[in-house]
Amino acid sequence: MEDTADSSPDARRPAGPVLARAALAGLALGVVAFAAASLILYEARGVLPAAGGVVATFAAALAAGLWAGSPEARPEQPPTWRWVGAGVAVAVAGVFGTLWTFFQLERFGGMSRALALLFLVGIPVYAIGFLLPALAAWASHFHAPHDDEDAPAAAFSRGAEQTVMAALAGAAVGAALSGLFLLPAISPGPLLLSVGAMLTFPLFFPREAAKPGDGGERLLHEEETAYGTLRVTQIIHPGGRRQPELRLYVDEEIESGELERSGAPTFAYVAAAERWLREVTPEGGAYLFLGGGAYTLPRRIAEDDPRARITVVELDPAVTRIAYRWFGVRREHGIVSMHGDGRAVASTLPRGAWDRVVVDVYGGGEQVPHHLVTAEAMSLVRSLLKDDGVALLNVIGVARGEGECRFWSVVRTVAASFAAVRLYVHVGRDFPDRQNFLLAASVDPAYAFPARAGLFDTWPADEWPVLPCAGVLRDRADGAQTDAAPSASGERGVAAVPARAD
Repeated sequence: MEDTADSSPDARRPAGPVLARAALAGLALGVVAFAAASLILYEARGVLPAAGGVVATFAAALAAGLWAGSPEARPEQPPTWRWVGAGVAVAVAGVFGTLWTFFQLERFGGMSRALALLFLVGIPVYAIGFLLPALAAWASHFHAPHDDEDAPAAAFSRGAEQTVMAALAGAAVGAALSGLFLLPAISPGPLLLSVGAMLTFPLFFPREAAKPGDGGERLLHEEETAYGTLRVTQIIHPGGRRQPELRLYVDEEIESGELERSGAPTFAYVAAAERWLREVTPEGGAYLFLGGGAYTLPRRIAEDDPRARITVVELDPAVTRIAYRWFGVRREHGIVSMHGDGRAVASTLPRGAWDRVVVDVYGGGEQVPHHLVTAEAMSLVRSLLKDDGVALLNVIGVARGEGECRFWSVVRTVAASFAAVRLYVHVGRDFPDRQNFLLAASVDPAYAFPARAGLFDTWPADEWPVLPCAGVLRDRADGAQTDAAPSASGERGVAAVPARAD
């Protein structure tokens, strides 16, 4: 396995660019602390109480910034807008410090000191604290190995450790420079304005930037497993005005796609399934996904409903590792992963325990594997559901034209196995090429399906075409027996001929 994109951090490249930025943020913290203290304590009547107020405000603001910045920190991208916020906050502190000195605001007493603690300490320290978790997450992106399922947590721990050390070193340098050289030569206000401008320097050296007019698909990761070849690519849109898209390929077939920054799905059927599931499922529901892919849909459900209990059955463990490494899945999502054949693993799970079962499995040729769409497989899916449970299948097929027999056989099999079904179509009923359909099924004959699934429209059952070639799929086809019994001895010359039709 190998990461081939030059701009994609991996375990073989040092996180120096990130740590340099962390040291810069720490240096700004040190300067802010000394500059604010020099303004607030210079003419304070009670030095110890005033110093206590500065220290308490500094600690509270830094803790609040670290806490607020952690949940949204993503390792795939540099924290551009957090740099902007930190620079603006320190610059505002510089303006306030200049006004404080020029108008001698200390003479107004307690209210002016409270404002000084807010503008000189609270706001800039909070903004820098808000920046540091994003730097730690970005640093972790340089340390996550590809073959370790525990990589995200361990990599973040290493990235956070290095970021903290770099920030502390920067803070020590900033404090020393301020106390020994800067403040004796420059008043605090202009010094803070200079630091605010300095915090914008990283914006001029981004990790990567799309050149106007450039675009295309870049390979980020590739590995071969026992089940096939996996590739992760990044789609850069010309001009860089749209978010890049991440895609997962399995044996040259695209499996999943999502926007790199927001994590929103780029496949219409995933967006439709997400909206449909949110509409019909109460909070805290139990979900079983047969087929993980990039985990886009399970992750989106987990983010929308933290109480949801989600289990994903994925054949290849490497696909799960890729979902954690590249597609934003975190342990905080609480997703349980099981690896193996979908039907085999599902047969070991408790019956009647699931509110929703989502079947999104493909075995090549953009088709659901036969053994997962037979009447016997649907009987297993039905047994997994609660009395008011619903199954949702993603079926790629052709409704009219070559391949219609296979598609309508799957639909007829599901319809014969459940008390109520609803078929949703996206592009159109007469579209001549393959498209995604969503097929919902319930054990409750009176289940009220939504009229639409996102942008997918209902195709009423009484308007389905009746094709002689479409029937109920089974594990073993009827009428396939032969006259000759199987030879256990393997004796040569024993031939099996088709049975006569009497």
